[in-house]
Amino acid sequence: MRTIELFLILLCLSSCVGGPQEGNVVTTDYGIDVSHHQNLIEWERVPKVQFVYIKATEGATFQDKNYRSNLQGARKAGIPVGSYHYFRTTSSAHEQFENFRKTVPVDQQNLIPMVDIEERRNWTRAQFQDSLRVFMKLVEDYFGKAPMIYSVQNFYRDNGAPEFNHYHLMLGRYNSQEPPSFKGKGHYTVWQYSEDGRIPGISKGVDLDRFHPDCSIEDFLL
Repeated sequence: MRTIELFLILLCLSSCVGGPQEGNVVTTDYGIDVSHHQNLIEWERVPKVQFVYIKATEGATFQDKNYRSNLQGARKAGIPVGSYHYFRTTSSAHEQFENFRKTVPVDQQNLIPMVDIEERRNWTRAQFQDSLRVFMKLVEDYFGKAPMIYSVQNFYRDNGAPEFNHYHLMLGRYNSQEPPSFKGKGHYTVWQYSEDGRIPGISKGVDLDRFHPDCSIEDFLL
């Protein structure tokens, strides 16, 4: 078979298979995380992804404007859902927890909560870790299970490892064949391998997440 004919057949096959497309690769085993940055999502068109984490809150006062509609839409579509909080260094752990607690309905969650850590302006590393420990404990006591931590690889290496390695970790590392790594014992639970996935029902790029080979959704069910 000539090369051009083989290419056309493969292109046709890739366009017919459901799932997000990264170049010529069609991914079918993945989860996603979303916020208002994805605009309004047509959940009835979204493929049956493994899970979705939905942004609920940020800092002490911010609530994501699309949180409720995303939560309802994902649940109606039968997708396991969890909620996450973007941790800020501009307010106390207790103030941030109250914002998260008041926004997230526990009885509508399938997955443990997630805490997004990406900045530590205003605080030293020690202050950041002390406040994060307080927040994690408050969330664990309220939800009954310890939350997952989300971060990108380099930020977590500098600010989380090895002290927080015992938590479930979702770590971002993009445009690489190598999964996330960090100092100390343990490994990631979920690898956020793309920040620009394209899937039906979502008009903008979306984060794509895959399990560690030794992990599954059973590991972080609420």
